[in-house]
Amino acid sequence: MAIKIFPSFNDSFPSSKTPEEIYAVLQSVTAPPKLRLFQSCGQEFIGQVTPSYFRIVSNISYRNSFLPCITGTISPTGNGSQIMIKMRLHPAITVFCSIWLGFMVYVFLIGLLLAFMDGFAQALPLLGASAGMSSFAQILIRLGFSQPARKALRRIRELIG
Repeated sequence: MAIKIFPSFNDSFPSSKTPEEIYAVLQSVTAPPKLRLFQSCGQEFIGQVTPSYFRIVSNISYRNSFLPCITGTISPTGNGSQIMIKMRLHPAITVFCSIWLGFMVYVFLIGLLLAFMDGFAQALPLLGASAGMSSFAQILIRLGFSQPARKALRRIRELIG
């Protein structure tokens, strides 16, 4: 199993509801994205919903840059529907975190080079700082993503499962 640098989640499950019924349910709990800029809304999700596709995020009352972007497809089956869900970080957050972690790897490699040239004691501040910042970033990203992702998936399953 490969180690993922950034958290993501894929899920697939059947529903006894038709795509039109799922669309109606999701539409009733989802506000359009433009409303979030001008006023608060009482909906559970913010995004776009069509009969075959949805792209939503949870509507939260606090700031979380690592909130998962949820995309899903709804495919009709013989007696209901099949829902495929993907949860990822927002692309801008992925770019920012890639730069952050890339810089930390660069500093760590400089620390390793310094350790070989001048000894471990001279390189310890660089190695420790870069390893600590990388670990902090991973913990922050994963905690900020995983709990809201589980909560949103549980709610989506309740609504359309």
